Amino acid sequence: MNQPIISFFTAGCLLFSASWAAPLNSYLEDDVAIHASFRSLAEARSSWAAHPFAELIENPELQNFFEPLMEASKQGEDSSFTEVMEDAFGLTWDSFFELFPGQISISLFNLSDLLLQQAERPDLVIMAEFTGDADRLAELMGVQFERNAAKQKEANPAIEHVMLEEFFMGETLHLDEVFDGENTYIEDGYALVDGIFILATPETRLRAMVEAIKEGPRSPLIDTVAYQRSRELGGRGDFSLYLNLRSFLPALNQALLNKSMESGAAMFGLSAPSLDKALGLESLQAVFFDLDLIETGLSSHNGILYREKTGLTSLLTYRPGPLPEAGYVPETIYSSSVSTFDFGAMLAQLEKLIGSASPTMPMLIDMQMQTMRSQTGVDFRSSILENFGGSMVSLAALPEGRQDAAALLQPEQVFVVELRDAEALSSGIRALIDLVPGGRELIEEQRFAGQTIHTIRVGANPATPEVQSNDVSYVITRSHLIFNLGDASLLKEVLTRMESGESGFWQKASTNQLFEPIAMERAVTRSYVDLEQMVVPVFVSIVTGSQYGSEGTRLDAANIPRNLAVPFHVITEMNEAADGIFSRSLLIQREAAR
Repeated sequence: MNQPIISFFTAGCLLFSASWAAPLNSYLEDDVAIHASFRSLAEARSSWAAHPFAELIENPELQNFFEPLMEASKQGEDSSFTEVMEDAFGLTWDSFFELFPGQISISLFNLSDLLLQQAERPDLVIMAEFTGDADRLAELMGVQFERNAAKQKEANPAIEHVMLEEFFMGETLHLDEVFDGENTYIEDGYALVDGIFILATPETRLRAMVEAIKEGPRSPLIDTVAYQRSRELGGRGDFSLYLNLRSFLPALNQALLNKSMESGAAMFGLSAPSLDKALGLESLQAVFFDLDLIETGLSSHNGILYREKTGLTSLLTYRPGPLPEAGYVPETIYSSSVSTFDFGAMLAQLEKLIGSASPTMPMLIDMQMQTMRSQTGVDFRSSILENFGGSMVSLAALPEGRQDAAALLQPEQVFVVELRDAEALSSGIRALIDLVPGGRELIEEQRFAGQTIHTIRVGANPATPEVQSNDVSYVITRSHLIFNLGDASLLKEVLTRMESGESGFWQKASTNQLFEPIAMERAVTRSYVDLEQMVVPVFVSIVTGSQYGSEGTRLDAANIPRNLAVPFHVITEMNEAADGIFSRSLLIQREAAR
């Protein structure tokens, strides 16, 4: 029975809009594992028609490029979903959205049991606002009942379906009873309660949802602190996804601990309680993601919520204060980020985490550090591990004049990390290199803009000689470690700009204006991506990947849309709070951002 409704849900995934009814999540118990919902369907359908994304998708060049894949996807199908909807159910898209104009949601309850293979069938409910009457719904579900039974009978001639009716709390439940030749069971069931269509499996879930709609849930999800916090920091919720970690993570965590002990982790001094404490997974509460369709693009909000920062979340270390200015970032980059992430504090926290997991590991680390100090005379803990400060900057650019697949897969990337003691780091790195026989001969040095660039030429892997390897370079200035992947041209531009002291991308008035819609005080990270620079390399990569497929799915490089306009930015800002990490993003048109 569930095939058309799931198909209806899938179709709704492409659309977003508003809703006039009570939120469907208000009927959920707090033991739900995953909840995904669309705020409305019909209103978003009209919004999507005039949206810049729709115009982009309908571009003839783009459709011509992907035509082989679209044709291949149709092979083996008797008819399209639209044809099935029209021929079998008597529905046009207009009539479908008249029947399902508002909210639609899907919720899964037994995620941990499914992942641990302790359950054969999902505990699942799909709800949707329905404007038709019970007879119209029975007509549609009757069609699907017959289609589902016929399809299953092709695979198993012994299978039999019978539609049963059960009266529960004044409502009629329609249950699909199946005999598979050996066992009799209820496959799923549906009901229409107060204008809400419910499709659920098992039948106990259907009864629970009917009761929740009529009398309210016993322990509502929406009353939990974590869910309320996600709504406070989330978006409008045209599409919302909520992972209720506190519901399903404990069982998965226990299974992980048991598996770790079985694999011999105790040999390293680990125990189940110590590993549990080190990971700190019991503190995790939820992950949420909201996506909203706006006039000029997409807006999203997401976050991870915890009771306290402990275990793995303690590695998310940010210093207080403003974001790094990074005037050396040129305006030609296609992506960049500035952050107050404290890499040194993270390494210190990682050492504590390892120590809480295994009392023997810190001693082994200290012994290794002492051996290296005896060999080199350098304290690697202070010169390297404790030497990084509280800011990180990344930037990337495509090789000039390159529009092939390698240009996207191997861009020029530079990472800049603040240092506490540059001279100590230089000594530590030299000592590490000297520990490798012939290590100094592997490094080329050149002077540029008053700095020394150290480059390690990375040879091709003999197993994959066709794949070009990225060289690795680094520079240590008086205040920063600069790490470079790929050609050093972007690195040299950064060094030139550092020497001149000129301002760059992050100082532009247009950049500050771009971030104004999502800006909040005490942000710990900002990032930017220019999608327009990536268009042709992305298509070239798709063509290259398609050559490994079947004959009918291979794409032609000659059909790459060379004049496809994709003038979109992606900007993101992140903040830290006592109970989580939260971020906001915009994917918007370039012109709209000016």
